[in-house]
This record gives sequence, structure tokens and C-alpha cells, in this order.
Amino acid sequence: MTRAGALIFGSFRTYVPRPEADTALFCFPHAGGAASFFSSWASLAPAQVAIHAAQYPGREDRFGEPLATGISKLADAMAVEVLAVRERRVILFGHSLGALLAYEVACRLEESGTPASRLVVSGMGAPHHVSGAFSRLEDLPSAMAELRRLGGTDSEVLDAPGLLEFLAAVFKADSDLAAEYRHTQGKKLTATPVDVFLGDRDPDLGPAQAEHWAELAARAQVTVFPGDHFYLTPQRTEVLASVLRPQVA
Repeated sequence: MTRAGALIFGSFRTYVPRPEADTALFCFPHAGGAASFFSSWASLAPAQVAIHAAQYPGREDRFGEPLATGISKLADAMAVEVLAVRERRVILFGHSLGALLAYEVACRLEESGTPASRLVVSGMGAPHHVSGAFSRLEDLPSAMAELRRLGGTDSEVLDAPGLLEFLAAVFKADSDLAAEYRHTQGKKLTATPVDVFLGDRDPDLGPAQAEHWAELAARAQVTVFPGDHFYLTPQRTEVLASVLRPQVA
């Protein structure tokens, strides 16, 4: 178990173990984020849903590990771990950077012949449109400025120079993963329906951009919530309910 009381499941952390659950929701956090971002979701989820939150290297209980060097490498390892719960219905949810990772995991699940029941991507443009579109952050001050612009970081952290510098270093490394990400031309999901979530005041993503996800999936639907890039924090109950809503044919 981790210091936060979560069970370790490979790269994932499970805050409320539910071995009898029939649905496994795998959550992938944003750049600079950690598994604990989704700890409150575990207590909100119904009894039949087990929530597993991805713990990227270099933070929380993986603090001593080198930071990740590529989204593809992370997706390769995490897809194997997701496939370990074949007997359950699998939903993937990724926010911002996590949306790209969740998409890549979903592609690998389809390639294995075991597609996820649903992919929910949040706060990120379609992979083939953002591929090569992000610039690397120049330095830690640039990373700090970007953290403030996007919101979602506690004021206690923003006002603590040491904590902010550490978070900015992790955020910069994660953001570089998005900058280096390249979508494989022609790759798309054929068996996994996609839901796209975004806030109506997200500074970097609007509904028209979100619609491009439909070009990579047989079925795609866009849902707009009130809020900025981190709309899902104040509306976690509504967002989780939307993630788990019954599938529409």
C-alpha cells in the first residue's frame, strides 16, 4: 500500500478496493498530476465500479523513479496492466495529457482484440490535430506561468516557492511528452466509442476543436461542462456520473 492508503496495481493506484465490481474505470491524470487527483472519485463511485488511477513515474509513491520519456512507452506498459482485468467492463478516462495516454492505451486494447467499453477524453484536442502542435516549455519560470494560466493548482502550492518549483519541474517534463507526441497516421478506433468532455471556458479547447475526435472513432460525442480547463474538479460528481452513464447505441 502507498502512504496515501491506496492499493498498488502495477502503474495504478486503487483507493477503494472493490474486488466484486463489474466495471473497472482507469483514470489518467493531467501533466503534473498524480493518482491522488482521482482519490475522491473512488468514494463517489457506485459499489459496482472500481477506480484505478494512473501513477506516473516521479511523483508521490514513485518519487524516486525517473520521469517518463515517452507516451508510447507508458501506454505499452499500462495497456498490459489494463488487460489483466479482462473479466470486467473497462472504461478509460484521461484528462489533458492523460487523454492522449488513454487514447493510446485504447488503441492497444483494440489491437489485442479486447477493446475498452468506452474511452472518455477530457480537455485535449484530437491526437492527429495536436500531434506536433505543442511547444516545449523553455524553463521552470515558463512552466510556473503555464500552471497559473491553466488553473487547477492549489493556492497553497502556488504561494510556496519550493513546492511550486518541484511541481513546475514535473509539469515541464510531462508537457514535453505532449510536445514530443506524434500520432500514427491512419490510426483510429473502430470498436471503442469515444466521449469528449471539455469546459466551456477552456482557454485551449473549444467544441469545434473537440469535434475532430470523431475523425478517429466509429462513434464520438462531445459534452460541454461549465468551467475552465479544470472544470472536472468542482463538478466531479456530475463528471463521474457522465463517465459512467449507460451506453447510447
